[in-house]
Amino acid sequence: MLEALKLVASILFGGAAGAVLNEWFRRRKGKIQSISLIERVNRLVSPELEGITLARLVDDGVQRRLEELKNLREYQLTLRNTSSVNLQNAEIQFEFPVEGVQAWASRPSQSKTALVHVDATVSEPWRQGFRWRIPHLPSGDSVEFTFRSVDAPSGDFEVALYNSDLVIVEKVVGEPVPKEKRANATLPIILLAALVPIVVAVIVGYSSGYLVSPSGQEFREISAAGCELRIVFFYDVYGTSMDSPFRIEHRVFNVGNQSCTIQSTLLNPKGQFTVPAGEIFERELLTRKPPKLVDEEVSVGAINAPLKSVLIRIYVER
Repeated sequence: MLEALKLVASILFGGAAGAVLNEWFRRRKGKIQSISLIERVNRLVSPELEGITLARLVDDGVQRRLEELKNLREYQLTLRNTSSVNLQNAEIQFEFPVEGVQAWASRPSQSKTALVHVDATVSEPWRQGFRWRIPHLPSGDSVEFTFRSVDAPSGDFEVALYNSDLVIVEKVVGEPVPKEKRANATLPIILLAALVPIVVAVIVGYSSGYLVSPSGQEFREISAAGCELRIVFFYDVYGTSMDSPFRIEHRVFNVGNQSCTIQSTLLNPKGQFTVPAGEIFERELLTRKPPKLVDEEVSVGAINAPLKSVLIRIYVER
């Protein structure tokens, strides 16, 4: 979208506006940016059913037996490339303050390029580390990580990104709120000189249909009928060309301790669906036109509980 704005301004006002934006782009690309590691789940796992316990199979060479687990912790993390840098062959490392951790990593949701597990060197001998090389994680793409540890003293863990000079990892708890845009204090004179042509270019672009809002987001927390849900609806431009389609994403996070049934034709045209405790429901669709925001009544309820209607605002195709 910024490239499109640069193109429109250059066409309308010649080399002056283009030179200003070229300088702004050059400085922006040289600035260190952060990508989000979203901590969706970090909790102790408990069956919460009378007479049921968690155990693991132990083979001590003489006989096999079950050993009860008193302190099993689960982590569900999403690494989302919220920067403007397309990461290639960067490496990410996690360290946990305990041994005996199991790890799993998904493929990136867009590039589908599988991560490559590599040996990790930990900072302390009593820590356990996991490291992956990320062949390709373009801007806007994301990858999921799941870890399970036994007898960890806390839910703390360390994460770092390697082989990427301009990008660092920022840990975020829960779905991040869009960052507030701040003016660049180092370029007040340049921006002031470019303000008038840029404003005119934006007005012309929007009125002619060449420019549209590049993204939007709605967030809602639902606590009803035994369900504890956090729902995020957002859209962005899928690609970098002028005719790239829009991508709409619906994400439902079950942050409660029991499964929740949801009914909404806009969320899932196939009918009712269930989101287990601690899990995520995701739906993605593409559209040529910018999405619109509408009111939708959804029905939610815990397992074996009557559904209750709740009003939400959701992005849909025009």
